[in-house]
Parts: sequence; C-alpha cells; structure tokens
Amino acid sequence: MHQCNKDQNAQSFVELALILPVLLMLSAGLVEIGFYVYSYLTLLDLTREAARFASLRDPFTLDVDGGTLPDDACSDSVLHYYFDTACIILDPGFNPTLPFDTNIDDITISVLTISGNVVTNRWPADGDGVWSLSTASNAWAGSESWTKDCAGNVVRSEPFFTNAELVSRFQAGAPTNKGLVIVEAYYCYHQVLNLPLLSDFLPNPIRMHAYSIMPAFEAIPTPTPIP
Repeated sequence: MHQCNKDQNAQSFVELALILPVLLMLSAGLVEIGFYVYSYLTLLDLTREAARFASLRDPFTLDVDGGTLPDDACSDSVLHYYFDTACIILDPGFNPTLPFDTNIDDITISVLTISGNVVTNRWPADGDGVWSLSTASNAWAGSESWTKDCAGNVVRSEPFFTNAELVSRFQAGAPTNKGLVIVEAYYCYHQVLNLPLLSDFLPNPIRMHAYSIMPAFEAIPTPTPIP
C-alpha cells in the first residue's frame, strides 16, 4: 500500500512536469494577447480623438501665420491642420503608453470631397492625396513608413482607402454630397513577453493599423452660385 502511494505520487509529478510548461505557455500567450488588444484599442481611440479634432477644423487653413512657422510644430498657437491633427496621437497626455518610433511608425491624413457619391477632390492635392507624418516632419527618419512593414519592406503602393474602396463602403440612402477626413495610424507593436514560440509564427514587431473616418464639414461641396 505504501509503495502504491509512492508510485502514484511519482506519476503525478511526472504528469505535472509534462503539463506545466504547456500551461505556462498558454498563460503567457493570453497575457501577450491581452497586451496586443489593449495596444490596438488604445491606437484606435487615438485615431478617433485625432479625427474629431480634424473634423471641427478647416483643412484649407494650412499656414495662417503666413508661413513664418514650420509646419511640424505641435507647441505653437498656430493651426497647422495636418500636423496638429497628428499631434493629438503623439501627445503624451493622450498617449502615455504607445511611443511612436520615428523610423518605422507613421500617421496619415486625407481629406475628401464627395459629390454624388463620387470622390471629386482629395487633399493634400499633390501626390496620392495622403499626408504622411514621416515625410512632413524633419524629425522623422522614415520616408512614407505607411507603405512599409516593420522591417522596412515596401508592402503598399497606394492608400489603404483608395477612392474606389471608400465609395464601396457608402451605405444606400446616405447623403451623396459630403466631406470626410480619414486619420490612420501605422504602429509597430513589439511583443512584451517576446515568447520564442509566438515569435516563431508571428513577426516581432507586428504592424498595427487603426483608422477613423469623420465628417469634414469644410470639405462638403457647395452648390455653384447661379448668376
């Protein structure tokens, strides 16, 4: 009877030794997923705050100071529409947990005018109609980081929201004439625990992409005056 108990105890220890690493790995994986979801939801909330900011301001007032101040100035009292919108995402008061890497992360903003459910104008008017923080600020080393993955490989040659993609999302019965602003954040999430098992199957860092679309009242098409 005494020997039987010893055998059972030994068997239990062997089973525990076999199952414990699996349980620890599953628990650590759940923790990593929790960090990832938290980071993504934070990024999504930041784009919403930035889009709300942009929605209430005039996108066509780019240099109300007459060009005497640089565009990449978050701290001055002059409105620089695109950069100040990006500053909402970068502001430590709004964003204390997701520091952006100037080499690989990016923020993009586009303003669109839609007439009859057709995109008639897209600002900035030059290039592909996408303002990018990585190319607008001298402090950012990345060039059009929104087109790349976290390893610097080019994976995109056109905006995530092309005109056709945006139009395809319009709901039937919605107003056909409107102005929209799209704020997107491209962020490289570094795994907190950096588990070998996860890193074998998932890239580290992982590219996150969050966006928000809001009305842009100043971009709504206006009727042509009748002479």
